[in-house]
Amino acid sequence: MVAAAWAAEPSKPVAEPAQPKAEATKPATVPVYVEEDIFYFFVDEPEHHFNLARENFLKKDFKATAHEIRKGATFLRLELARATGKTENNLRASIQELDKLAVDVEKGTVTSTKQLEQGFARAHHALAQHHYAKASDFWTKKEAKKVGQELKAAAYNIKQSLAWDGREVEAGTKVVLKDAKSLAGKLIEGLGWVPEEVGKGLDATGKEIDKLGKMLETPKK
Repeated sequence: MVAAAWAAEPSKPVAEPAQPKAEATKPATVPVYVEEDIFYFFVDEPEHHFNLARENFLKKDFKATAHEIRKGATFLRLELARATGKTENNLRASIQELDKLAVDVEKGTVTSTKQLEQGFARAHHALAQHHYAKASDFWTKKEAKKVGQELKAAAYNIKQSLAWDGREVEAGTKVVLKDAKSLAGKLIEGLGWVPEEVGKGLDATGKEIDKLGKMLETPKK
């Protein structure tokens, strides 16, 4: 009989429904938003770490040298987050150069401070280009204070790039940098500037950055 036949079969465990496999959760990537004004306070940070890198290199502490180079590159990465176009590419190229320089220092293939200095000079030039581009952008938006902050940063990085490259600063360049710093102060304070002055100041600073770029492309004799 059907009933007897069914009873004779061994009982089978009832399969439990399959439980979904637990997936490894990854922390969500949350974008970090930083007020534009905050970047202004980090302008001299790369230079601080570049100087420490050079000091450690002279002491033959190559691990510390590489560490400081990477710290300096970190601040270029912060600026990269708000860069666009050509300046974004230039900053990225400089970051890659600094990263490689740090690795080469650790390997012992960097034999003179000149190799560090050239990388640092190009990093400051890339930053000068970036800050100048930001100043020009803010000027189209008539955000005078931010124009002043970026213009001052651009002038500062021109000066530091020239110092690392070991070239004598021409008289004309000194005037442009002095005027840019003065104009930046007026814009930041919101007093004593006129639009024509800003346009001329930006134009003169941009020309100095271009001239600096050509100088860095040509090795010193």
